[in-house]
Amino acid sequence: MSALWPVMYKEFLHIVRDQRSLLAILALPLLQLLLFGYAISFDISYIDLAVADQDHTQASRALVQALTADGTVRVVQRVDGDVALGRALDDGRARLGLLIPPDYAADLASGQDVPVQLLVDGTDATFAGQALQQVAGSLQTRIGRDVQTMLRTHGRPGDPPGLVTRPRVLFNESLDSHWFIIPGLIAVIVSMLAAMVTSQCIAREYEQGTIEQILVSPISGPAMMLGKLVPYVGIGVIQVVSVTLASRFLFGVPIRGSLWLLSIGTLLYLVGSMAFGLMISALLKSQQVAMQVSLIATMLPSLLLSGFIFPISNMPLALQGLSYVVAARYYIVIARGLFLKGVGLAALWPQFVAMVIYAAVLVLAAISRFRRSV
Repeated sequence: MSALWPVMYKEFLHIVRDQRSLLAILALPLLQLLLFGYAISFDISYIDLAVADQDHTQASRALVQALTADGTVRVVQRVDGDVALGRALDDGRARLGLLIPPDYAADLASGQDVPVQLLVDGTDATFAGQALQQVAGSLQTRIGRDVQTMLRTHGRPGDPPGLVTRPRVLFNESLDSHWFIIPGLIAVIVSMLAAMVTSQCIAREYEQGTIEQILVSPISGPAMMLGKLVPYVGIGVIQVVSVTLASRFLFGVPIRGSLWLLSIGTLLYLVGSMAFGLMISALLKSQQVAMQVSLIATMLPSLLLSGFIFPISNMPLALQGLSYVVAARYYIVIARGLFLKGVGLAALWPQFVAMVIYAAVLVLAAISRFRRSV
């Protein structure tokens, strides 16, 4: 700590005194064009469906087959009841859930209303609205046809009763798009600003000629990097708190999960993003170039390859593979899960493991890069 305090105090003085402006580079429009052109798609490629068939009859199986006939809707899991169906939506294994009651075939045969329940993950309001329209319409058409067939088979005159569909949207009941966008926007802002503010630290020492003083001082490389990292993490925490409060009180986005889990995930995300900026700074040794590179390397991937707005499943396979190294992909799942779903560590532990690896690898890489650069 005796070695850390001087470095931390020096960085704190730079934070409170220095005012920097953000710069763009000529390659930015080209990168935006390439990434937007390949990544954006407003069509629904797949609708992952979990089915709870409590009837187990030919009629119920025919209903599921009719929904999946065109390939857009695909059954990813079959469960026993409504509890397991809700768990599949909580864990993110399915986006829609279909509950077929035990008396489905009997109700069709008697000409009664058929109470089929459709559960929709409303975290993504755009997706939920389109999926509701498509799947509910298919359900209505199919069941109406089945009812007419049953009536003709049993020789009963009269028009069939109307389909009674009672969809229930989970997690985003009003389908407010702000609830979907804001948690992802926090991830983009944190990633971009965190890397940019730390991308100046080591490069500034080289440009101002103070790196020699640091090299002859009894401060080790890890102490140097951690001393520069900690003050910016504190500033990042203040920024995250402010945007979180704004999302709650200005946009009405709820926080249904644990604040402790949200704080831990955010801290890991901050440490990793800022360590990435330090690594860029030690590598390039130029404040201007380091800031430009960090802007491109963080903003564009976190905006386009993280699932912030555009589903990763709609992207080409090459970009889907590239998205696994984008930390915002994991943090957005954590943020939306804790903001909207209120899930716990049991559902989010893979993302937390990824965030721990992300932070640890980048801190070690930043320290190693600094040692080689001097």
